[in-house]
Amino acid sequence: MKNNSDISSVALKRIMQAVRSVEAGEYTPDMLSDIARDTGELGQLARVFDAMARGVVFRDNQLRLLRKVIPVGVALSVEKDFNRLLETLVVEAQAFTNADAGTLYLLENKALKFVILRNTSLDMSMGGTSNHPITFAPVRLYNDDGSENRANVASHAALTHKRINIADAYTAIGFDFSGTKSFDANTKYRSRSFLTIPLENKLGEVIGVLQLINAKDPETGEIVPFSDDDVLEALVLLATAALDGYIREASLRQEIAKLKIEIDESRRVHQVDEITETKYFKDLKERATEFRSRSKDSK
Repeated sequence: MKNNSDISSVALKRIMQAVRSVEAGEYTPDMLSDIARDTGELGQLARVFDAMARGVVFRDNQLRLLRKVIPVGVALSVEKDFNRLLETLVVEAQAFTNADAGTLYLLENKALKFVILRNTSLDMSMGGTSNHPITFAPVRLYNDDGSENRANVASHAALTHKRINIADAYTAIGFDFSGTKSFDANTKYRSRSFLTIPLENKLGEVIGVLQLINAKDPETGEIVPFSDDDVLEALVLLATAALDGYIREASLRQEIAKLKIEIDESRRVHQVDEITETKYFKDLKERATEFRSRSKDSK
């Protein structure tokens, strides 16, 4: 049976481990949760340290936002090339999550259209500025009988407005990954971890879906599940705002162009009416009628 001295020694070692985890940027509150419940001095020390560590983690996250996400968000907001904007969204999301692959869909006519597809391991880049068109058929949100297509993970995310984090597509229950498995078989790839994120505009409407595939451990390169953190959340919000802004601006330009055509057509009709009502045009019309009548009589 351990005495109090042994218990204190173990608790101190764990607190020191927590200190090192803060330095490494890996601290989580559950590391000291059981010690913090103690009513003695060690419990008080654990609670004080936890409060300080949470502050450090929060500060580090804020710094990451300032150093990484904000510049990317600014770059996205001023990008005028739509294809480059779409591509940058996927490239930066891959970089932040250390994902091997990424796909971006845009919602068109109740279906998710592939617009960007990237895979680092396969050296594959389709859509965007790559000049390689994507030949995959869009993912429909609804089946032929009108029911929602929740079998596909991308359409499921779009329909439910919820993120879906899957550790291994081959063992996931409730989704049809037959298309993924077929792709893997043809390319000798192995799709494993998936993070599928619906992109919503400021009205809460889904305008697309971002899908990240195969998160890699930075040190070992092993495929691991995705971790959803504040930095990725900020990137998605900024990128979606930029994408939504571009879509709305493009829609406005189309409406203006259409209105201009309608105005020009109305002006043309009005000008024709003005011309046909002039005395000169009426006289010319009468002369033409007389000429045609004489031509018939002479035959």
